[in-house]
Amino acid sequence: MNLRGIDLNLLVVLNALTEERSVRRAGARIGLSQSATSHALARLRGLLGDELLVRTATGMEPTPRALALAGPIRLALEEIQATLAPDRFDPATASRAFTIVVETYGTIVIVADMVDRIRQEAPGIDVTVRSGPAAQIIDDIDKGRADIAIGSVRSLPGRFVTRQLMADRHVCLMRAGHPLAGGMTLAQFLGIPHLLVSMNDEAEDLVDHALAAAGLARRVAFRLPNGLAAVAALLRSDMLAVVSEGAARMFAGIAPLVIAEPPLELPATVFRLVWNRRLHESAGHVWLRRVLAGIGQAATHRTAAQAAQMQAVHPDAAPSALARTGETGHGEAG
Repeated sequence: MNLRGIDLNLLVVLNALTEERSVRRAGARIGLSQSATSHALARLRGLLGDELLVRTATGMEPTPRALALAGPIRLALEEIQATLAPDRFDPATASRAFTIVVETYGTIVIVADMVDRIRQEAPGIDVTVRSGPAAQIIDDIDKGRADIAIGSVRSLPGRFVTRQLMADRHVCLMRAGHPLAGGMTLAQFLGIPHLLVSMNDEAEDLVDHALAAAGLARRVAFRLPNGLAAVAALLRSDMLAVVSEGAARMFAGIAPLVIAEPPLELPATVFRLVWNRRLHESAGHVWLRRVLAGIGQAATHRTAAQAAQMQAVHPDAAPSALARTGETGHGEAG
C-alpha cells in the first residue's frame, strides 16, 4: 500500500472508533461531527476492504481486522505524538549519552566536579570526555561527533555559540623538597628545566610567549600529553611545570607536590564552552550547559579565594592577575 495515497488523519479516526466503538463518541473525542466521522469510516472501509465496525445487538463492535490494526496504529500514533511534542528533559529519569571534548588539561577541575553532579542529579546519563587539538574539537562539534567543547578557542564561525566557563591563573608546580619550593627569582626560574603539559601539538604556551616578549626563553626538557604523566615526571625530577592553579591544586592533593608563585606576570587562561547553534534549544543540552557553567563559576571563585590566601601568606610574591574577561564571541549565550 502506497502511503502517499493515504490520508493519515484517517488513522486517528480509526483509533478513536476502535476504542470508543461509537461513531458519535469517536467524533466528539477527536473534534469531528458525527457525519464527518461517518464519512471517514466509509473511506476507511473502502481503503482497507473491511467493514471495521459492525452493528450488533450490544452496539458497534470492531471486526477481527480492526482489532488486529488497533494495537499497531495506537503505538504508531503515540510515537508520532512523542516525536512532535515539545523537547523535555528530566535529569533524574533521563537515559542518554553526552560527549564532551576538551582542549587542555586545565579542564580537569571541571571534569572532577562534573562526575559528582551528574552521578547525583542524573544517574542514567552516560558521559564520554575526550581530548584533542582545537581544530579537531571544532570539527567534532560541527559534525555532531561531540555535544559540547571546553577550551580556550575564540575565533569561531557564526554557527557556533560560546559561553565563558571559568578563568584560571597559573602557578609553578614541583615536587616537595624542590630547591625552589620556597620561591624563586626569574633567573632561577629560567635556570631550571621545565616540563610542559600539552594535550595538542603546540610546542609553546603562554609562558614561552610572555618570556619571548621580554627577549627571554626557557628550556622545556619534557613535553607530556596529560596531567598524570606530568605528576609522575615531577615527582622523580627537579623539573617544574607552570600549570593552571585549579589543576595544580588537584595534583598536589593526590601526590607530594608543592605550589609556588611564578616570578613573572602571566595572563589567566579563559576556558569557554562551545556548541553548535543547532543544539542551542535542546532541553538536555541546556541542562548540561547549566551544570557545567555552575561548576565553572564555583571553580573560578574557589581559585580566586585560594590565590588571595596564598598572597596573604607570601605578600612579596608577584601573583598572576586574573584577566578581565567579558562575554564576547559568537552568539554568546548563557
